[in-house]
Amino acid sequence: MTNRTETPSESLITVSLPVKLHSEAVAFQQRSGLTNLSKVIRHALESYSDSRPTVEPIASRQVSFRVPAELRTRITRQAKNARVSVGRIVRMALQALPSNPTTIQNKEKTMAKKKAAKKATKKATKSKKK
Repeated sequence: MTNRTETPSESLITVSLPVKLHSEAVAFQQRSGLTNLSKVIRHALESYSDSRPTVEPIASRQVSFRVPAELRTRITRQAKNARVSVGRIVRMALQALPSNPTTIQNKEKTMAKKKAAKKATKKATKSKKK
């Protein structure tokens, strides 16, 4: 596992997930084709908009993941407004994931293609400057 430093565009968040919810998130990852648990959590947070608190089980697992700074700001604000922790917002977002994921994998491929094209354009621009 690579230990990366934070960039201005992303933040590291660590939360405890109930064991059952962690297992459900891993199962969702496998069904959806997402490459890691961080992507599952980011997907859940990006599509989550409810702020109803739920009762939390005791047994849990600690999970760290990176999110864009804009998303972190949004969920931090949402947690403050709902008077709950960021961890609770993450858990509620994961609980709200659909049991049958749709075209998440296609979205990931599209994003990867856009990143590759952007990188190629940047490289070509640098080559022209030399």
